[in-house]
Amino acid sequence: MTNMEMSNYVIAFIAALVGAAISYTSYGYGIEMSMFGPGAGFWPFILGVALMAVAALLVFDTLRNKKTFQEQQVILITVDNVLVYKMMAGVIAYVIVLPIIGFYLATILFLASAMYLLGARKLPLIASVTLIFNAVIYVVFDELLSLSFPLPFFIE
Repeated sequence: MTNMEMSNYVIAFIAALVGAAISYTSYGYGIEMSMFGPGAGFWPFILGVALMAVAALLVFDTLRNKKTFQEQQVILITVDNVLVYKMMAGVIAYVIVLPIIGFYLATILFLASAMYLLGARKLPLIASVTLIFNAVIYVVFDELLSLSFPLPFFIE
């Protein structure tokens, strides 16, 4: 068990680190304006800076309300938190398997497992939602916009 003050500092540090990484990486894609609009890294750069600003605001708010946050206890292992941890693990697994099995199969597996984890138990509902979602993504991005998603390593 820990208090809210320490938790806020840890989250602010992680958010600032992620924001800095996003800003640094997106800067490499180009953030300058051209006659066609901003470079590919412009909006990710703005989001990275915004994430760092939110982290700074969290630290400022924690320092301002230090006494209140020191008194609030945070219990990390509860039934509700375990569900969140499982969902986080699912997202991490999705990111790991994405380049291995490709976008569409990874998305089908992730959506199905996330729906099951969140309480959906009817197989026809899970199957229809995941397949319709993937079909819409395919039509919009692959067919209409001519943008392709990562394919499995064995197809490339």
